[in-house]
Amino acid sequence: MLKDVYKVILDKLGAKDVIFNKIPKINENRLSTGNSKLDKSILIFDLTAGKLGSCDRNCPKCYAIKAQVQYSYTKLYRAINFELAKNYSDYLERLITIQINKTKSCKTVRIHSSGDFFSQEYIDMWNRIIKDFPTIKFYAYTKRIEQFDFTEICENSNFNMIDSFIEIDGKKYINYGTNKYVAFLVENGAFLCPATHKKWKGLCGKNCNYCMTQNKVCFHIH
Repeated sequence: MLKDVYKVILDKLGAKDVIFNKIPKINENRLSTGNSKLDKSILIFDLTAGKLGSCDRNCPKCYAIKAQVQYSYTKLYRAINFELAKNYSDYLERLITIQINKTKSCKTVRIHSSGDFFSQEYIDMWNRIIKDFPTIKFYAYTKRIEQFDFTEICENSNFNMIDSFIEIDGKKYINYGTNKYVAFLVENGAFLCPATHKKWKGLCGKNCNYCMTQNKVCFHIH
């Protein structure tokens, strides 16, 4: 099945990239280990970002969209995940479950460093996975807190949902921006992610676990 999904996505992406003249090696691991800022005990599941993907907007200076433009394989990997999530969610759930089970070092799963929740059925899939792994911490950011019903998934003690909009005096602000903008958010109770600070030498998930249990997290543009 996965090979067929690859063919579908490659057809959709077109043949502009010569690296896609043949089907890349099939990868059943649909979660990645992320970049050097994250502890290796964290697995990440990503979807295609932006309006053409799982989000309902193209946010200015979105780092996830930037990565898709720069790296063809990143775009392909996320597109495969999105196709599976939309049309083969049972199969995707099985692949994710198998990977978490066999990754003995996994302590945390971040749902979306790219993309967002896009349907109730997709949220329900993650709810089942989270319930299957009560000793593993799951967390996610979303800009769609008011568009879907997150009640049941948020009842899981091992899951933390973070609203990507921070409310200040009844007005909602996106949780990333320039130094001046972020300073305003921090002055009003937001927590600045240390990993977006150039001088920080720690690891997410090891030296800081704030976003895995708390809310109102903000970021410098990076």
